[in-house]
Formats: sequence, structure tokens, C-alpha cells
Amino acid sequence: MPIVSGEISEDFTYYFANSEQIPSAVGAGVLVNPDHSVLAAGGFIVQVMPGADEEMIDQLEEQIQSFPPISSLIEEGYTPEQILNRLFQDKKLKIHEKMPITFRCQCSRERLERAIKGLGNEEIQSMIDEDHGAEASCHFCNEVYHFTESELEALKQ
Repeated sequence: MPIVSGEISEDFTYYFANSEQIPSAVGAGVLVNPDHSVLAAGGFIVQVMPGADEEMIDQLEEQIQSFPPISSLIEEGYTPEQILNRLFQDKKLKIHEKMPITFRCQCSRERLERAIKGLGNEEIQSMIDEDHGAEASCHFCNEVYHFTESELEALKQ
């Protein structure tokens, strides 16, 4: 699916409507400090359930159009529940579950071993012959994994 505007919220909304064929509204934003660290960031996705009342959909669309930037609300200290209550105004919300959000990289030595095995014996042998080992860096957490010639040899099938 092509990027339509470069604005993440608009691009996701377009994706849901055209690829998933689910009427959706997406709000996302980030505020950045002068040192390029993140001051506030967040977002929401609202999707219409089958059989939703057209009047409610129209009200929601109108509310979303005039909704303040999500990152500003987060900076002001709004909780996710408060943001939803503000978005849906007088509608009664039911929160089914809350989960903490954390970033945890899923990389591991075993995962990289599987990836190296997937390259095939010829490529692994090339790493042994030309580089006498291998090094892989995770682009998310910057962890660096080193593989010796004997470790690469053991990965060949």
C-alpha cells in the first residue's frame, strides 16, 4: 500500500479503509525536545463495528476533526482513559483490559543462528572462508552478536 501523505495518521487511516476495508480513524503524534529526545508520543485507532449507527459515526468523525493533537494531550498529563473519554464525550466507555506498554527487543543469539542457517551452507561457508566468522548487529537495541568459524561451521546443515 503506498504512502498517501507522509502523515502517519492519514496513511494508517487510508490503509485500514483500502486494504483491510475497515472504516477507521487514526490519531498519532510525537513532540520532540530540542535535544531530539521524545517529550510526548502516542496515538489511537478507532474502528467502526459492523452495524454501527450512522449518526454516531457522523458525530465521531466530527469530534475527531476538531480533536487536539494527541501528543499535546499526553504532554498535558492526560491518561489514555481520559483521552478516550474526551474523544467519545458523553458516550459510556467500557475498558476491557489494560496492559503496560514497554519496549523489549525480541532479538537473541538463537534467533540470529536461525537466520544464519536460513542463508544456506554455501553462504555460511563463504563467511567462514572470507571473514573467518560473522558479526550481526540488531538495528533496534544495538546488541552485537559475534560468531566464530567453529560456531558457523556448527550451523551448517
